[in-house]
Amino acid sequence: MNTLKKYVILGVTFIMGMGSAFAQNAELTPIKEFSKDIKPEQVQKYRKDYRSKDFLINADNGTYGFLNIPEFYLTATVNKGAGQVAMLEEEPNEAIWNTKTDTKLGKMPLRDLVNLEEARMQGLLVIHDGKIVLEVYNGMRQLDKHSWFSASKQLLGMTVHILEEEGLIDLEKSVNYYIPEYDTEDWKKIKVKHLLHHVSGMDYVESNENFMNPDHPLNKAVKYSLSTRWEDAGESVFDLMKGVKSHIEPGVRYEYSSMNTQILGFIVERVTDKKYEEVVSDKIWAQVGMECDGQYGMSAHGEPLSAGLFTSRLRDFGRFAMLYTPSWNKVSDTKIVSDSYFEKAYDTEFAPALVNGWDGSKAPAFKEGQSHATYQWDIVFDDGDMYKAGRYGQGIYVSPETNTVVVFFSNVFMNKFYIPDFARQIVKQNYR
Repeated sequence: MNTLKKYVILGVTFIMGMGSAFAQNAELTPIKEFSKDIKPEQVQKYRKDYRSKDFLINADNGTYGFLNIPEFYLTATVNKGAGQVAMLEEEPNEAIWNTKTDTKLGKMPLRDLVNLEEARMQGLLVIHDGKIVLEVYNGMRQLDKHSWFSASKQLLGMTVHILEEEGLIDLEKSVNYYIPEYDTEDWKKIKVKHLLHHVSGMDYVESNENFMNPDHPLNKAVKYSLSTRWEDAGESVFDLMKGVKSHIEPGVRYEYSSMNTQILGFIVERVTDKKYEEVVSDKIWAQVGMECDGQYGMSAHGEPLSAGLFTSRLRDFGRFAMLYTPSWNKVSDTKIVSDSYFEKAYDTEFAPALVNGWDGSKAPAFKEGQSHATYQWDIVFDDGDMYKAGRYGQGIYVSPETNTVVVFFSNVFMNKFYIPDFARQIVKQNYR
């Protein structure tokens, strides 16, 4: 018989049992309302009421907050370049709307999925051969900036690759080599590549058990890094991670954790002697014809949250995704994603680690074709496509072979309705 247990994280009580976590349902404003101007008195209420727990629940406060990160967190600016915006041609393909996807509510066409309230999709952009073939803003305005959440780990993964090619980072070096303060035997055996590929074996795995345990470093890191100006900021993420222990040998099992990414961000600052956000700007953002500056939310301790709290417009998300395709030269004069990147990203050294992963697969919503996870991608598929998710229904799907990218923003309540396979189906049913 399954025993139900109560846990508290970010002030929210959860009941755990039968593999699920539940919190009291909220009355949600229809997602389309967030594509309209919001009255000042309602805005003021959001600003007054938002707390770190709203990040986890993602009801109305969270939905507004993720569209307006600078109103709730200190931010670090990723500056755009001084050049012209890379304008994107439009060549609509209405057939994409008929793309069918399996969901827990049954198979449905994209047209219905986009309008499904459970999916709470806010923005969707599909670019093929460098042209916009589908663009919809269902729950945000076109000029709004939205958090990428963990989809922004690709900015970090690409930055690390560039610094490796420049000789500033050696993936075979230990974490302790770059961060001497992490002076334990556990940290000395963890290599940079273990962080990069989520196979560190350190005890900060993003499991429900760790999230819900108030004494666990992962719980504390989430709580303190997302604290608002009304809440205790506690310890910095940097200090919290010093004392983490390993629980399995590195390289054996894929165990996803934003702490891997966050520590890589610290390493980027150490090897460049520059602010993390400036490195991302210099190496990537300012090299592309972006519309706007990007912004990283920061912890109260001033740490850019490189693990996921990055925000930009949807089209700039798409421009970044295009760097992985043959159409990169439509948005940048510089080939940022080198040929060697694909050689390394397609390497299957850690493919067994994905099979051995704590959940068997990072993205069980995909039915076939999964090869491995690497360079912060959740999945590299057998056909060369790559996918990275954000926590509440954000995503970047890149298909270099078909010259197609799909990027999207959603705000799914409690992360209950997970539907990323529609991005893969758009590519398979229309361009492959």
